Amino acid sequence: YLVVAKPVVWPYLLIFFLLGVVFSWWVGINISMAVRDYSLSWWADDGAGVQIAAASESEGTVVDGNTAARLLDGLVVDKGVASYWPYGVMIENLREVRPQSGLSQASVVYETLAEGGSTRFLAIFDPHEIITEIMPVRSARPYYIEWVSEFGALYAHAGGSPKALTVIWENPDINNLEALSNDGKYFWRDRTKFAPHNLVTSSEKINFALRDKALSEKSASFRSWLFKDEASLTERGTDGKTVSFNFSSGLTYKTDFLYRQSDNIYLRSNANSPHLDKNTGQQISVKNVIVQLVEEPGFDNTGKGRLDIYVGGTGKAWIFRDGQVIEGTWQKNSRTDRTIFYDSKGQEVELNRGNTWVHVLPKDKEVAYQ
Repeated sequence: YLVVAKPVVWPYLLIFFLLGVVFSWWVGINISMAVRDYSLSWWADDGAGVQIAAASESEGTVVDGNTAARLLDGLVVDKGVASYWPYGVMIENLREVRPQSGLSQASVVYETLAEGGSTRFLAIFDPHEIITEIMPVRSARPYYIEWVSEFGALYAHAGGSPKALTVIWENPDINNLEALSNDGKYFWRDRTKFAPHNLVTSSEKINFALRDKALSEKSASFRSWLFKDEASLTERGTDGKTVSFNFSSGLTYKTDFLYRQSDNIYLRSNANSPHLDKNTGQQISVKNVIVQLVEEPGFDNTGKGRLDIYVGGTGKAWIFRDGQVIEGTWQKNSRTDRTIFYDSKGQEVELNRGNTWVHVLPKDKEVAYQ
C-alpha cells in the first residue's frame, strides 16, 4: 500500500494560539491606556479649568500695597500669588533625551550626579506658571529629597531607589506624588518616545494634584532666599564671561554658562551645545548660577551603583550673578532647612530676582571662570 503521511497540524495551531495571545495582550494594553487617558481627560475637565486658591496668610516680602516678592524666586508679583505651594519634578538629563521640556520655567533647579556619571535635575516650579509639558519625569534619589524638603514642595517622581522610597515612607511630611501608583492619573506617556524616558506631566495636571492633596489652598511658608533688584549696566561684569565645569569624564555632562551683559543672564550649554527647552525652542537662560561643592560621593548598600551624596553641613560655594563671582560658603542644618549661601564675610548673598540653578559638584572637580 502507498501510505500517505497525514500532516502534523498541532504545532501550527499552538503557534497561532500563542500569536493570538500576544496580539490580544497588545490590544488590551493599548485600549486600557487609551481608556485611562480618556478617563483622566474627562476627570480633569470640570468646565472651570485649573483653579488655584489665593494665598491666605503668607504673602512673601511686600513690595508695596499690591505687590510682593515671590517666595521662590523674588519676582515681583501680585501680593495674592506670591506664596503658592510649590512643586518639584525629577527630570532626566541623558544626552538622548535633550532637549527636555519645562526646565526654563522652573524657579529653582538643582543638578547633581545620579548613576554612571550622568546627572539628573530637581526642578522647583511655582504653580502659577503655565507649562504644557514637563518631561522626562524620572525616579527619586534620597539627596534630592533633601532639597525638595526645603520647600515642602509636592514631589513628582516615577519610583525611586530603595533608600529614597524608604525616606519618603518614613517621613509623612514629604508631599509625595508617585507616578507609578494611584497618582499615575497626573501623568501620561509620550507615545513617540520609548519608556521609561517618555513620562510627562504639566502644570495643569500638577495643579489638580495640589488641589486633590489639599495643598492648593495652603500658603507656602518656607524660608526664602534674599533677593535684590537688577544691577545697573555699569555695575555688571564683562560681557562673555564663562563659567565651566564637568560632572564626569567626556563631554556629555560638561556644563557652561555664558554671561550676556545686556540682559544680565547666563546662557546654559551642555556638551558644548546650547541647552534648549523643547517647549520654547530657546536656550535656557539663568539669573543666578551657583556651584556648591560637597564631599565626594559614596555608594549606597544596594549594589546597583547608586550614589550616596551628603548635602548637609557646610562647604565651599561660588555664586555667579551680574557677571561677577562671589566666593563663599553654603550651609544646611537639617533635611527641612534651606541651604543658605554666604559670602566670604559670612553675610548671606542676595540673589537677583529670577531663576537660580544650583549645581552640586564633588569637591575634586574643577570650576573655571574666564
